[in-house]
Amino acid sequence: MDEHVLIQHALKLLAEYEYEGENVDPGILSEKLSMPEEQITQLVGDLISAGLIETDDLSLTSEGREFAMHVLQAHRLYETYLARKTGLPESAWHTIADAKEHKLSKDDVQKLAEELGNPLFDPHGDPIPSITGQMPPKQGKPLTEYPSGWAGRVVHIEDEPPHLYAYISNAGIAPDTMLRIDKINQHEIEVFTEGLSFTFPIEAAKQITAVELAEGESFDCSIERLSSLKPDEQASIISLSPLCRGLERNRLLDLGVVPGSNISIDLINPSGNPIGYHIRGACIALRLSQAERIRIRKAVK
Repeated sequence: MDEHVLIQHALKLLAEYEYEGENVDPGILSEKLSMPEEQITQLVGDLISAGLIETDDLSLTSEGREFAMHVLQAHRLYETYLARKTGLPESAWHTIADAKEHKLSKDDVQKLAEELGNPLFDPHGDPIPSITGQMPPKQGKPLTEYPSGWAGRVVHIEDEPPHLYAYISNAGIAPDTMLRIDKINQHEIEVFTEGLSFTFPIEAAKQITAVELAEGESFDCSIERLSSLKPDEQASIISLSPLCRGLERNRLLDLGVVPGSNISIDLINPSGNPIGYHIRGACIALRLSQAERIRIRKAVK
């Protein structure tokens, strides 16, 4: 790895730990950067000599924090750009943003932020530093710290390690998802969201950060996913899931899949996928994976 890139990766990692209020030692740097400890010792020495970290506790100096915030902002803004503006799969975002973050100047980053509307969080709920290096305050607690019966809103999902993140993404849970804890013990947790129940190992639940519902807000059990709609049922569209992004989101909006629209099943493919839905006087074909990302409320018969 290029020395300049390595330094930026190290500074970014230190900034992430600082935001979480956690200490870092050479062993953690060795593990996270996949480098032997002797090379980490050299790297730490170089960072200290350059005035980017303090000698005693590896904390960032003001200059080191400025560098780190720029790289963090570039990375998380570019992931947001890929999520909103392209059809690239989520699995590709991190690698692409990892390469791009080292090539974007401050002016490039500022233009990108303005184009995206100066978002405060990336698609995983990670905070995006402002152009002045400020980040929104940390909020929420891991899902495992709430009791059975509690309901709230997801604000962040840790995407590493990938095998734990897979449990969460396969359930269609993302930042802004409202859910309720139905059961929790030392081994697993059962949550209810959008008409469905999911059971995760406790290690996966620790990757989910959630907050209390806002004042006056309540958990709405009537919200389901379009994939649950039956041929004899009618529904109104509530919203699109945050997991519906980029080109796919734009296409659905163009087709009239917007809040308040009425929808019903028009045609069923013999294979069951896709299904034709009647909406705004037209029949549109949606795959099951798309219907999973459309929130509805069924009409009372």
